[in-house]
Amino acid sequence: MSRLPSLTGLRFAAAFGVFGLHAYSFVTLTDPVARRGAQLLFDAGDLGVSFFFVLSGFVLTWSARPDRGPLRFWQGRVARIYPAYLVALALAVVSLYVTDRVPPIFWEPLGAGAVLLHGWYTQDFVYLGINPVGWSLSCEMFFYLCFPLLHALLRRWRPVALYPSALVLIALTWSMPWIAEVAVVPEHERWFVYVFPVTRMTEFTLGIVLARLVLLDAWRGPGLRAATAIFVANYLAVGWLPAVTRDTAAVVVGTALLIPAAALADLRGDRSPWRHPVVVHLGEVSYAFFLVHLTVIVTAAELLDLRGPWALWPALGIAAALLLVSYALAYALHRWVEAPGMRLLNRRVPWPTRRLPVSPPL
Repeated sequence: MSRLPSLTGLRFAAAFGVFGLHAYSFVTLTDPVARRGAQLLFDAGDLGVSFFFVLSGFVLTWSARPDRGPLRFWQGRVARIYPAYLVALALAVVSLYVTDRVPPIFWEPLGAGAVLLHGWYTQDFVYLGINPVGWSLSCEMFFYLCFPLLHALLRRWRPVALYPSALVLIALTWSMPWIAEVAVVPEHERWFVYVFPVTRMTEFTLGIVLARLVLLDAWRGPGLRAATAIFVANYLAVGWLPAVTRDTAAVVVGTALLIPAAALADLRGDRSPWRHPVVVHLGEVSYAFFLVHLTVIVTAAELLDLRGPWALWPALGIAAALLLVSYALAYALHRWVEAPGMRLLNRRVPWPTRRLPVSPPL
C-alpha cells in the first residue's frame, strides 16, 4: 500500500465532485431550492481536475527515485494510464454509435484523443470530442514529459526558494484569465485558461514544490482538520468568483493546504478519514471512475430519457444508480486493465520509507 493512503482517498473525493457536476447537469430538478442546493454542492465539481493536477505533481515527486531514469519513468507512466484510457475511449465511441450522437467531424477528435494530443487543439469539438473528460489526460501526458527536468531542477532548491516559488505559482494560476484576455484571441480564451497543457503546468509544478517542502520537513501549514475546513469553505465560496477564475484557480489555495496536511497526517499517524480502507479503495478506482462516469451518464440520459425535470427523491435515486453503474464499470476497468499497468509500473520500485518526527497539528 502507498505510504500516503489519505492522498489516495482524496482522489475519490475529487472524482466524486466531477461526477456530481455531470450528474446534476444531466438529471435536472424541478424544485428551485433543490436545484440551488445541487448547484452549491456540485457546480464547482470540475475543480476536481485542478486538485488532480496538483496531486499528480505531489505524488510523482514523493515516489521519485534518483536511480530511475527518464525513459523508465515515461514507460511506467504510459503503462499506468494509457491502457485504461484507450478502453474508456473505445467505450465512449460505442456510446456515440448506440445513442446516434456521432458528430459530423469524428476522425480528427478521435485521432487526436487516441494519442492524447487533443488538449493542444483550440477547437472545442476536438478537445471535448469523443470522451470529454479525456482532455485532462492530454495535460497529464505533457506533465509527465516535463517531470524529470522539473524535478531535477526543483530538488536542488531549499525551502527559502521553494516557499516563494509556491506563492508565484499560485499567483500565476490566478492570473491566467487576465493573461488570456491580453494575449489570446477571444474565441480561444477558454481553451487557453482551462485546457492548454502549458497553462495548467502551474498547478502540477505547485504539487512538486509542495512535496519537496514536505520531504525537507519544511512544511508549516495547518493540520488536516483545519486544512479540510479551509478547503470546504473555499470550495463552497467559488460561486462568487468570475467564471474563468472559478473554473481553474478557485480552490488552488485550499488544495495547496490540504494535500500536504493529508500527507503529514499519514506520516505522523494522525487520524484521517481519508485513510479508511473503503475510501482508499474508492480512491484506487477513481482514475477508472473518472474516465467512464460521463459516458455512463450521457448514455443513460439518452437511452432512458433521464433529463427530467425530476422531483428530488427520484433524481437522487437516478443519480445513485448512475453512480453504482459507473463504479461497477470502473472497478472492472481498474482490475482488468489499469491494475496490470500499475503492477508493471511498481515492479522493483518500492515506495520511499521517508519518516517525519511526530509534532502536533497547527
